[in-house]
Amino acid sequence: MSYTLISMIGTGMYKTANNSEGYKETEYFFDNGKKFKTRLFMQALLECKYKPIDQLIILGTDTSSWDCLVDKDNDERDETITLWDSLFDQCEKKENEQYPIGVTRENLDRLEKYLSERFCINVSILTHTHSIDDSSSEELFTCYTDATSRVKKENNILFDITHGFRSMPVLMYQSLQFSAMQDSNRTIEIVYGELDLQNQSKAVARSLNSYWHYSELSAAKTVFRNKLDGFRLSELISQEWPRGSKAIKRFSEIVQSNFSLQILDVVPQIKNAINDCPAKNQSYLIQVKEDLQQIVNIVDENSIPKTLFNYSKFLYEHKLNVQAVITLQVAVESAIVTAYGIDENLGDYDWWQEAGRKYLNKLKGEDWKNLGNPLTNLEVFRNQIAHGGGKNKDGYFPQAANIPNIYESGKRGVENLFKKLNL
Repeated sequence: MSYTLISMIGTGMYKTANNSEGYKETEYFFDNGKKFKTRLFMQALLECKYKPIDQLIILGTDTSSWDCLVDKDNDERDETITLWDSLFDQCEKKENEQYPIGVTRENLDRLEKYLSERFCINVSILTHTHSIDDSSSEELFTCYTDATSRVKKENNILFDITHGFRSMPVLMYQSLQFSAMQDSNRTIEIVYGELDLQNQSKAVARSLNSYWHYSELSAAKTVFRNKLDGFRLSELISQEWPRGSKAIKRFSEIVQSNFSLQILDVVPQIKNAINDCPAKNQSYLIQVKEDLQQIVNIVDENSIPKTLFNYSKFLYEHKLNVQAVITLQVAVESAIVTAYGIDENLGDYDWWQEAGRKYLNKLKGEDWKNLGNPLTNLEVFRNQIAHGGGKNKDGYFPQAANIPNIYESGKRGVENLFKKLNL
């Protein structure tokens, strides 16, 4: 798979007395034994074929040292020298000891064309103001998200953080995270050229790919913990914890599909996964184990209805209100099965319609205040949800704002039902 290289340009820290040298020439060494001497790490990445790169996106400010990208020493064509002169005048010369006047879009277009020919790949250059603060945050956000949107759809991303202002890698990293949320199939790798402090003419290409992996894990773990959506987390841990991965995926499917009765089947799978967690116990896996243990704690070994009741509360705590309401009604129906039916009646719609509902209605009639009213309101609301928010018998559409009151009332009704049935 091809890569898009995203790199940045700052102000070229290393200057000679006449202020015309830009970045210091450095020899970069790679793990594969290759090396390349250049002023720009991005060139070393391209020349040494660090990855199969077919697109280059460069970010900088309007006063970055764009002249550093022009190889005037080895390319003496008139158009090259003219381009370097024009960029140098706009990017390096300071007016009244203030910032340079800044590069024009016309010159950036010329630079894009020059770099495309020089490296034989597609090149895009994006700039933003050099004043990086709250007042420019909208411009910055737009610029960096625009950069990620330009990445070829089928490409992975190689992010070079070597050059540029200190804030720029942070801003780009945030945009890449935003991009990764939309396309989790794309690989994102991070690389930088680490200068040898003992010999500043040498540097080593360092990979930070594992950090990106941990960043993805952190985001996926947060989504699972907050919304019980563990699909991405399942993918990320599938190699190091296969049983954990499968258990998390199955649990997430149950949550997503409202198959609440299957919570009883997945919990043993989760227990086995917890016991099989890798011995090395990375900190993030320990946290995932703790989240899975909370699901195990839902189970009441002696009562299916209470397990479903606990699961409903668990869903509601995670603001999964629709699933919580549906599961609370399932807890009611399972309580009736436990009291008046057999195990095979659990989840049997025909039995519920023919027999189970009659048992429940009789109990409602005996105590309308504590059972009849709250459990009827719960079922009506569950039915409205199941029919896409349809009207009730009085012609009223359900309101999301009413969910907390209906749920709390329904929960009290279920607790009273359990007491009535001695469950």
